[in-house]
Formats: sequence, C-alpha cells, structure tokens
Amino acid sequence: MLVHPWMHPPELSGEIRGESSHSGKVRSSDPGTAAPGVSSSAWSDRHELDTIKRIREWLKPYGKWVGLASFLTAIAVVVNMQSPLLVQGLVDDVVAPQAWNRLPWYAAALMGVFAAQAAIGFANTMVIGHVGQRLVRDMRHQLYERMQQLSLGYYDRTPTGSVISRMMDDVGAVQTFVTGQTFTILTDMGTTFAISGLLFWRNWRLALVVVLFAPLYGLNFRFFMKKIRATNQIIREKMDVLFGHLKEKLDGVVVVKSHAREAAEVSGFVAELEDVHDPRVAEVRLRNAFGNISAAISGLGTATVFGAGALEVLNGRMTPGEVISTAALAGMLFGPIARLADLAYVFEQAGASVDRVGEILDLKPEVVEPERPVHLDYIRGEVRYDSVRFAYGEGPTVLDGIDLTICPGQKVALVGHTGCGKTTMISLLLRFYDVTGGAITLDGIDIRQLNSRDLRRRIGIVPQEPVVFRGTIADNIRYGNPEATDAEVEAAARAALVHDFTMELPEGYGTLVGEGGHKLSQGQRQRLSIARALCMDPALVILDEATSSLDTLSESLIQKALKNLLSGRTAIIIAHRLSTIVDSDMIVVMEQGKILQKGNHAELIADVSGKYRQLCVSQFGDAALSLNAAKPDSKSLEPMPLIDLGIARSPDVPAEDRRPS
Repeated sequence: MLVHPWMHPPELSGEIRGESSHSGKVRSSDPGTAAPGVSSSAWSDRHELDTIKRIREWLKPYGKWVGLASFLTAIAVVVNMQSPLLVQGLVDDVVAPQAWNRLPWYAAALMGVFAAQAAIGFANTMVIGHVGQRLVRDMRHQLYERMQQLSLGYYDRTPTGSVISRMMDDVGAVQTFVTGQTFTILTDMGTTFAISGLLFWRNWRLALVVVLFAPLYGLNFRFFMKKIRATNQIIREKMDVLFGHLKEKLDGVVVVKSHAREAAEVSGFVAELEDVHDPRVAEVRLRNAFGNISAAISGLGTATVFGAGALEVLNGRMTPGEVISTAALAGMLFGPIARLADLAYVFEQAGASVDRVGEILDLKPEVVEPERPVHLDYIRGEVRYDSVRFAYGEGPTVLDGIDLTICPGQKVALVGHTGCGKTTMISLLLRFYDVTGGAITLDGIDIRQLNSRDLRRRIGIVPQEPVVFRGTIADNIRYGNPEATDAEVEAAARAALVHDFTMELPEGYGTLVGEGGHKLSQGQRQRLSIARALCMDPALVILDEATSSLDTLSESLIQKALKNLLSGRTAIIIAHRLSTIVDSDMIVVMEQGKILQKGNHAELIADVSGKYRQLCVSQFGDAALSLNAAKPDSKSLEPMPLIDLGIARSPDVPAEDRRPS
C-alpha cells in the first residue's frame, strides 16, 4: 500500500461515509451502543438484521455452494431425528416383548444412521470450508482495494494497527462465523422446528413441558448478552491500540536496540497485555456462566420430561419407548436451543467484526474522481496555484490565498518553518486532498478534472524519508512504471548512481532488499528512491529534501543523482539545504499558510527587511550574503549543509507539516 508520508494534520475531516447499501442508514461503529431515541432491544434487532443482510450480500457470489450446504443441512436434520425413533422401536418392539430376533435389524439401522450422519457431516464441512476460504480471500481483496481508494485523510486519522486488525482479525472472525456457525444455526433451527412439530403431534402435554423451558433460555440470554457485548467492544478497542504500539516498536527496532531499551519495551508490552487480559478474563467468565446455566436448564428440562412421561405411562397414554424417545428428542431440542442462545453471543461478536469491515467498505474517498476526466498524453510541467485556500475539515485555514505560477522546466524551492504549509501545497497538487477555495492547474487544466491516478503517474516523487518495499532492487525501481524494460531500469539506476553498488551485490538487480530496504544503507535507499522517480521519466518532479546528515561521499552521490533527476524537468522542492535553495530559479518563502516573498536568491537576500534574509543570516551568518546564485560555493556550505527553514524546533509547532518516522 503506497501512502506518501507528507503530513499528519491536527484536524481532519473523516472520510465521507456512503449510505449503507443494506440498511439505508449510517450505523454506529459500536455494536453495543443504541442510536439516540431508539430502545436498546429495538436497536439490537435492527443491528442483527443489518448484520444478516451484509453476510447475505457477501455470500451471494457463492450461491450454488450455499444451496448445496443448505440441502445437506436439511438432510442432516431428517437423519438426526431417526436415532430416537429407532430407540423407541428397540424398547417397544425388542426389549419389552423379548423379541431378540429383531435386535440385529435395529442395530444395523442405528449403525446406518450413524454412518449417514458422519458422511453428511463430512460433505457439509468440506462445502462450508470451501465457501469460508473463498469468502476470506474475496473480502480481504475488497478491503485492500477500498483501502487503496481511500484518501490520505483516512490514514492520517486511523491508526495502522486498527486497519490491520480489521483486515486480519475481523475478516477472520466473519469467516469463523460463516463456516463454523451460520450452517449450525440453520441445522439447529431446522431441528428445533422439526422436533417441536413431532413432539406436539405425538403428545401435546409433554410438548408443553418442553416448550415451557424455552423462555428460561431467553432470559438467560438477555441477562448475559449486554455484559458480553460491552466487554467484547472493550477488548477490540484495546487490541487496536496493542496492534498499533506493536507495529510502532517493531518498525523502530533499531532505535530501541541502539538506546538499550529492550527491557523497558518488554515491560511496557507486558503491561499492555495485562490491560487486555482483564477484559478477556471477564469475557470468559461471563461466557462460562452463560453456558453452564444453559446446560443446567437443559438438564432440568430433560428430567422434567422423564417425570411427566412416567405419569403418561402409568395412565396408559404412552409406552416406555415413546417416553424414552420423547426424552431423547427433548434432549436434541434443548441442545439446539442452548446453542442458538450461545450462537447469539457469537452472532453479536461477529456483528462487531461485520460492522468494522463494513465501515471501511462503506467509506467513500474525499477526493471525488471526475465523471469524464481529461486524459493526459503529455505534460509540459506548468503548475499554477490560483487563490488557493485549504483547511482540514472544520479546522483552521492552512493555506490562505496562495498565488503561484511555476513555468515548465523551472526549479522552485519552498522554504519556511515547519507548519507554514509547504507540504500541504504538495499534497494538494497530488490530489491527496482537494482545495477548499481557488484552483490548481497543470498545463492550464484544473487538476480536479484529471483522474488522480493519471495525474500522479505523471509526477515523480522523492519523499524526505526514502520508502523502499520488500522485493528486489529492480522491483523497487520500476514500482512507478511497471512496464519499464530492463534497459530502462538500468538507465534510471545509472542516472541515480545505483547501478555500481547494485552490480557489486550477489544477485545484482535481482537482490532482495528486505523489509523496508533494511539490507541497504540510508544513502543507497535514497538513491534507489531517486531511481524510482527517474524510471517514470516525469515532466514534473516533487522533492522533499532529506534532513538527515550522511557521510560526505553518500551526500555527494545523492546530490549528483538529484541533479540528474531535476535536469530539464519542472521541480518543486521542499528545500532544507542552502545549496539547493541558492541554485533554484525561484524561491518561495512561506509563513502561516501565506507566501511572504518570491524571487531568486540574489533578489531575496538583497531585501534587508525580508524574512528570507533573516533566516539565511541567522543560520549561516554573513557568509550567506556573498553566495553567488549562479554558482554556489559548495565548500562554504560543507560545514552546515542544513538550513533551519523546514525543521521544527518548538514543541508547539503545528502538526500540519510533521512527517511520520
């Protein structure tokens, strides 16, 4: 999943949630919270119906398999009822009259029933397992596809752990419900109706005794379900936090080890595990109490049936075999009822997962694609910001009246303290967000008339922190241009000064770089990021200069690679090195979302009262005043390569321009 880490704004508007295609209403993400003005029981019923509708929609593509499983389920219900009836015959036709010659026939019939139960169960399990695996595959596909479609704002406000948890844990919970519970529900419902009908047909008095125990199951369910539902929601929230913290620490394992913080991190993780442990224990306690009380009700019901049945035998209305078979049928009835009540708990648990998965699938990107986009065959690289305004949702204005024209082939450096709006300008150009006022045009075309993917494929991006994916060096270079030939990959690598060190590796361009490119040095990862942009051959390049200090050789190689990348292309640079700034055709000085100054180095440094001169002098002293804009003295810049035009020093710096580590 490619998400450029440009910013983490302080306030973000949420993704626009589309109306549910199932319920027509926007539902709460908390399955344990009723909507305002709606009773808890009414909300719960509606929530369960929504869950059923969602699952039904997800199962539609597998209709034939579901139909086969339903058919096998119906046969299983009929076969399962044969055992008590055969036991009745065994008692009344064999044991009571001492007709032992009939015993082999009943024994064979019972063995046949048990064999049929096993065969049908095996076939049904295989069919249901097939449906479950297909469902998981397709749901994760849909989720990942939707995640790629969502705007950057969703990722700014959603912890990574929560996203991963929904894709893995919640989809797994839905699969467990469908494969392990859904058809069990159908079996138990069929068994309940069939046995109830048979009991009333045979002896309505005993049937009433059995039916009178049903409300006890309902009361038991109502008592425990509210507590279980709330506890389950707490567990999910805590697990989201745990996933996020775990990923953060694993991503930063080098920092952890370099500061000898392993023991402290283990202690912190154990504390978080304990925080999750308590509600999990509470959930187990509640569920066990619920199950044991259900079992007690079942046992009491069976004993009552035997007692009432004995009276029926004494009165001559039933035979001993009929009483035994009725008790067996009652036991078969109490089991499904108990499981249905228990499955209601599982249903609630799965409902929470269905909600969390459905929330993402229901989201719509904030950046709306045009119905009839303008197609770009070629761009010259002219960019214009026309009275651009922008704010995150209802938050404060981040950009206010930005007017800027960048000509084709021009190199523009954006400078200013963190939070001034530099990266917001870049993100708007890439349509990670849409402007709230004014317009941004590319070659005279409003970028809102362009398909965002088409737009981004024309722009080469080199982020401040190089992003390298698991795979080979060649895979990473051609990431933005999958159709690139081996020759084009090598040409980009040579221009980015990646080729030489690549050929020293055992597998050359086929060398695996490891997760996050950890097998490469920082300088090599930066040059690989430049090669990726070069392979796209873009007319427009966006560069966020790295603030990290490298050794002299690595720094020199990166600067040469960047020179090759920027040559002949329009470039917008979030600049941190004075050498880059001085060499730019135009410098744009920003502060608090506005442009204060525009011009080249010579023009801006000559403005004694200007912000640019103040920043340069405060960092480099009077040496900055004598720099030649055409040929900057790189030796004079060597001791202090970074200028404080984009590095936060104050703890209360706005979050708009912060970059994730």
